Amino acid sequence: MNSVLAAWGHPHLHSGISIRRLTKNIFECRVGLEERLAFVFVTMPPELVFFFIGNHDEVQQLIRSQR
Repeated sequence: MNSVLAAWGHPHLHSGISIRRLTKNIFECRVGLEERLAFVFVTMPPELVFFFIGNHDEVQQLIRSQR
């Protein structure tokens, strides 16, 4: 998670951990070859809130269930 915090707000650093916007409020990043972390950015206080870990398909399922 420290690498996500370091890369947040610096798009050129995103390539290694692959931060991607999935919806208006939900983002994902790589944790390894198979796992992804889903998170939201909260503005007050400014923080990243991680709420799900899973593989690519599980994260996609989560996003579909939110719509």
